[in-house]
Parts: sequence; C-alpha cells; structure tokens
Amino acid sequence: MFTRIKNTVKTKFKKHKHWFIAALVLDILSIPAAAQIVDRVSFSVPEKVASVRLDVDQAGMQRFVVASNGPFAVISENAVGEFNVKLVSKGNIKGHPIGENAQLPGALGNCALVTGQSPQKIYEAVRKTAKQSGEVLSQAVIIEINYDPQLSPEFKIMTGQNAGGIQAAGGCAVA
Repeated sequence: MFTRIKNTVKTKFKKHKHWFIAALVLDILSIPAAAQIVDRVSFSVPEKVASVRLDVDQAGMQRFVVASNGPFAVISENAVGEFNVKLVSKGNIKGHPIGENAQLPGALGNCALVTGQSPQKIYEAVRKTAKQSGEVLSQAVIIEINYDPQLSPEFKIMTGQNAGGIQAAGGCAVA
C-alpha cells in the first residue's frame, strides 16, 4: 500500500515538477513583501495608566503610586500656584516594596506654575514606568506633589494620548 502511494506521488511530482518549482520560487520572492507589511503595521497595546493616591498626613502634599505601559501626564485642576513634582523610582509602602522593576519615566522632578483654574499638565512622562517584567507594584513609581497648603487642587493622572490636548503649565521662576 505504501509503495503504491509513493509511486503515485513520484509520478505526479515528475509530471508537475515545473509548477512545484514555480510555486517555491514565488514563495521565496514574496518574503520581502511580507516583511514590509509586518514592518508597516503597528502591533501596539493601548496606553494604560493606573494610579492610587496614598494617604499623607501633611497639608500641601499628595502622593501617588503610578504604573503605566506608556507615556502619561499629571494634570492639576482648580488651583493656581506652584507645584513641585518629584519622582521616586524605589520605595516601600507599609512593608510592600515598590519600583524594583521600574525606571524613571521622565524627568526626576519638575516645578510647574499653573496660572488658571483650567486643567494644566504639571508633569509629563515620556515612557512607561516598567523597566523589566514583574508585578504591577514592582513596576510602579511614586509621584510626590508639593504645593501651597492653602490650595485645594485636584490631580488626575492620565495617558499621554488622553492628555494630548491639555496645555502644559509654565516653569517656575528661579529665585
């Protein structure tokens, strides 16, 4: 039985050898075109950012734990004044380590002068917080925002895409 199938395949191959070779050549020639298609098509994951506000007993300061898979921005609303933003890439909160697999997503700190009640960016990160794979807290950073204790600002942390249309606050004056 096997010999009969083998002979049938041999006969059909000899009869259609030119078509087989042509198909093989066309397959090889199509590899660069397929590579260009793959290169042009962007396989990307939607930007996401997760943030949790930490309880702080100090007036004029707020802290957030932030993890993102792309750029993000810190937005201030309903307050006019100076905001000092500081990033901490490694820390410990109630015995839980944070930032073991994190990187600084942008500048280490920033001083922003918000001049109106409308939303303004006080910090922009240019990359994700994760440096290596791991649990979310291990890929997170801590953002600390200091401001005049008499103010009651609202802070939002959003993806770079969602914050794209929001005006950046100006820099603080150096004394």
